[in-house]
Formats: sequence, structure tokens, C-alpha cells
Amino acid sequence: MMRLLHVCESVIGGTGSYLSELVPAQVALYGAESIALLVPESQLNYLEPQVLESGVRLIPFSRKSRFQGLFNFIGVYLKTRAEFRPDVVHAHSSFAGLVVRGLGFGRDYKVVFCPHGWSVDMKGARFLRLGAELVERMLSRSADQVILISRHEHKRARDLGFTEDRLSLVVSGIRADAPDGPAAEWNDDRLKVLYAGRFDFQKGVDVLLDAVEGQEDALSVRLVGNFVVNELKLPEKLPSHVTNLGWLDRAGVYAQMRSCDVLVVPSRWEGFGLVAIEAMRLGVPVLASAVGGLKEILGDGQYGIVVPSEDPGALRERLLSLTREDLRAIAARGRARFLSTYSLDRMVREIDAVYARILAK
Repeated sequence: MMRLLHVCESVIGGTGSYLSELVPAQVALYGAESIALLVPESQLNYLEPQVLESGVRLIPFSRKSRFQGLFNFIGVYLKTRAEFRPDVVHAHSSFAGLVVRGLGFGRDYKVVFCPHGWSVDMKGARFLRLGAELVERMLSRSADQVILISRHEHKRARDLGFTEDRLSLVVSGIRADAPDGPAAEWNDDRLKVLYAGRFDFQKGVDVLLDAVEGQEDALSVRLVGNFVVNELKLPEKLPSHVTNLGWLDRAGVYAQMRSCDVLVVPSRWEGFGLVAIEAMRLGVPVLASAVGGLKEILGDGQYGIVVPSEDPGALRERLLSLTREDLRAIAARGRARFLSTYSLDRMVREIDAVYARILAK
């Protein structure tokens, strides 16, 4: 039986949601004793109950700060690799990908890397972006296979010099049926606007706040999330029509989605945009920036609403123009798009095929 080690330097946000779908399905496929998951000890509560209760071997490491945590991460990874003796090491996101690929010399196991959004797509950090591009070009042949979660990511990989034989496009998927749960109480005649994600520069929550400024009569806005990577300078006191609910578990996020009129995803860049398909599964209309994987998910506006990124005026105008009829039609198209394209079963089968293909070489 194949032994699989998932390696994560952080599981807050999209990576954690991805693993919460993938790991339980892989436990059912391979058996809990065959899978280990390396995660920060302080972030275990960001994993969903279905992961924690699946029987998968959880291997935590201390991460009090990102810099100090990186050294702990490397030490625990090397120890785990030696003791668990995986056949496949599956690294998630940039830091884990750098460590797993960089420390793979003389290896007798296969390496799979999933970037979950290329760091070279960062905005506002030119030298970091150029450094990330240099690293990716240097490591382009250090993984047996790179799994790309969107066509946008796949194109960026080719731009970075990855050869086609090392690339596998496996579009992200989630279970067809959302977990049961009630809708949150949100009684309001105004348009109910929800944001759910990290309060980091990438995710553009500041763009949404600029867009809804002065719209107390028309909009009721709720923010779900918190700062993770970096802090934006948000107002010390939010306007009366904007409520910050903080970080909620997935059930809490779904409760808010079931009550809102529209989910807004105002990202500056995005490899995929898992929160968008979670909303579409529930029949919730999505309004998102026309960037990366979000643009792809929404079919350039065919299955949702797209607006230019970092354009509060365009976002405000589109929100204020929405009618109930618009929302119903968008919700129906988005739900149909989800059912036809973003199946978890398909994703698990395709990832299993990637493992089988590299192990057979």
C-alpha cells in the first residue's frame, strides 16, 4: 500500500479547506494508516472535524512565528520523512514546496508539489516576486509532478519554465452536498453582502470597504475572517452597516452564506478561489475580481459577476445595480456550473492517477 505524506507550513484559508476535502477522501481510498499530515500545532483547529476524526496521522510542529517556525518545520519534516518512509511526499503552497523540493537530494520517494496560487503573482512586492520567480525557475525540475488547481496556475507554470511532462492540471473540487446546517439570522431589507476570507492584502477586503463606504441605506455587509499573513490598515471603527464577525469555522461560514444575497471575493490575485465554489454549491451568487482562478470559475461573468480588481468604484456600481431577479438567475447558473465542473470525486481520482503515474516510472 502506498504511503503518503502531506506537508503544509500553513493550513489557514484555502489550503486548509482543500485538505479538509481531500484527506478524508484519501483515507477512504488508501486507509488512515497510510497517510500522514504535517501541520502547524497552533493551526490544528483550522482543520475541519472530518480531518481530525478521519484517523489520519497528524504530525504537528511548533510555529510561534513564521521565521522560527520554519526551522521547526524543517526539523520535524526531516524526522517524519525518515520515520514514516513515504512513497509520495505531497507539498502544499510555497514554503512547503521550497523545503520539500530543496531537501530532496538523493531521495527514494516521489515529490508532488501544489502551489495553491503562485507566489510570483503577488502584487505590491516586486523584489519578493522576482525572488520567488527565480526560486521557481531553479526548482522547476525538482518535483516529479506539479499539480495545478486551475488553468490560470497551469499557464503560469509554463511561463516559469516548467515542462509539460511535469505538470498535471487537477481543478479543485468539493463534495456535491454541503454539510447540513441552519442559516444565520440576518433580517435586513438592504442587499446582504458577505465577505469570507483572510484579511490580508491579497484578498482585498480593503477594496470592499472602500466600495461600500457611504452606502448605509442600500447595503448590509458582514466580514468573516481575520489577519493571517500580513495586516492591512483597516479602519479602527467600521461603519454602522459593516459587521466584523471574526474567524468562523466552516459551519459558521456556511450559515452566513445561506443568509446572504451575494458573496464578494475582491482578491488582488488568486490561484483558484475555493470560497467561490463553496458559495455556488449553496446557490449563492458570487461577485469577484476578474483575476486568476476566480475569472475562470465564473466564466468571465457567465456563472457569476466579475469586476476589475482594485476598483472600488466598479464594485460599488455593480453591487448597487443588482436586482432580485439578477441574483436568482446568477445563483441558478452558478449552481449548475458547480455541479458540472467541481466534483470532489473527480479531483480525488485525478490526483490518485498522478500518484500512480509517477510511482510507475
